[in-house]
Amino acid sequence: MPNLNNNDQEIWQTALGQIETKVPKASYETWFKFPKTRGKQISEDSFLIESESAFISEYLEQRMYSIISDVLFKLLDKELELKFKVLGSQIDSELKIQNSFQSNKNFNLNLNPNYTFENFVLGASNELAHAASIAVSENIGKTYNPLLIYSDVGLGKTHLLHAIGNRLSQDGSKFYYLTCEEFTNEYIKAIRTNKTELFRNKYRNADALLLDDIQFLRGKEQTQEGFFHTFNSLHLAGKQIVITSDRPISSLKLLEDRITSRLSGGLVVDIQLPDYETRIDILKKKALIKGIKIKQEILESLSNKLYHNIREMEGSLNKVLALSELTGKELDIELVEELLGSSDTNSYFADPEQIILKVAKYFQIEIADLKGKSREQSLVIARQIAMFILREDSQMNLTTIGLLFGGRDHTTVLHGIRKIQTDAATNQNLRRDLLAIRSSVINN
Repeated sequence: MPNLNNNDQEIWQTALGQIETKVPKASYETWFKFPKTRGKQISEDSFLIESESAFISEYLEQRMYSIISDVLFKLLDKELELKFKVLGSQIDSELKIQNSFQSNKNFNLNLNPNYTFENFVLGASNELAHAASIAVSENIGKTYNPLLIYSDVGLGKTHLLHAIGNRLSQDGSKFYYLTCEEFTNEYIKAIRTNKTELFRNKYRNADALLLDDIQFLRGKEQTQEGFFHTFNSLHLAGKQIVITSDRPISSLKLLEDRITSRLSGGLVVDIQLPDYETRIDILKKKALIKGIKIKQEILESLSNKLYHNIREMEGSLNKVLALSELTGKELDIELVEELLGSSDTNSYFADPEQIILKVAKYFQIEIADLKGKSREQSLVIARQIAMFILREDSQMNLTTIGLLFGGRDHTTVLHGIRKIQTDAATNQNLRRDLLAIRSSVINN
């Protein structure tokens, strides 16, 4: 391992050099090359990648997570959780409250303009969440307050949160949209710089607070205190609060009871996996946004695949479109089957404990080691394979899988699954391992 001396700049520059050898030149120039990105380790097990735009940040998180993670794993000899943010998106050390309400645009630049109600595809799985989101955007503070939207990753809750923000922007309302991690970082900075009063005034003077990923507050007692008082002040003043979570309130075990009680006092709605018809509509909408018209049989074929969220489905669409464009092949059903395979939705649901047992037996390791914290590469790979098979064959959500492996965060589980998906495309030995383990589970 190179001697990097924990120097952030040197680590990231070294990582970029290795990433450059793994992606096409055009991709590297577009998404990675300095000063488009900067990177630094922010904790023992986390690495932050800052990008010059929200578009780049989103792309890196959704499409390049595995590549970046692999490079850092080899450089630092440990698995790190990757975090992404836009350069300069944090409030500066002075928390310049006096200027923060001059214009909505000054403090909601991180809203995605494409995430609107008009671009949201409605179906039975998300109908209530969609209706509630429109209601609060049209009657802030008067209807469903607070509103909590929860779902597994990639099903549209952040889209709805941005859609509310974009609608409020049009109406000239004063509001803040931010992730819970950003809220936490800002609150801690306010404490360190003795600016807590400015922090309180900043949010309490808003008409609405839109907070993404409330589960990030778990176990952070000091930040929960700040959130609780901010929540109370806004709620008592009739200000709108909308929050998202990757799990229901009952599963937010490490949040204080007084916070979960407040959240339960409003409307709690969930988003489920879209049904077949909704999947077709989503793919059609995504293609139209790209200016492409796709045959109905292709949409049906894509919709019949096994997906765990909308992002996976969009990824399949993008693969097909990219291959068609790069190879000059006609966009037809044969191309879809060539790239994605012809299998329909998997109807077999395996027992999770059997999967873990079979993985441990196959790799001749102890179950305790498989579920444990060791970063030894052979154990990390076996663990990721187990997570992948659990997701594919038992239909478990990311949070539940994480609990099976010592309470790992859902983002760590997602990274492991994506890593196996990516590597299996080119690694014949890995495909052989997956086939052998899955066959042994089925034939148990």
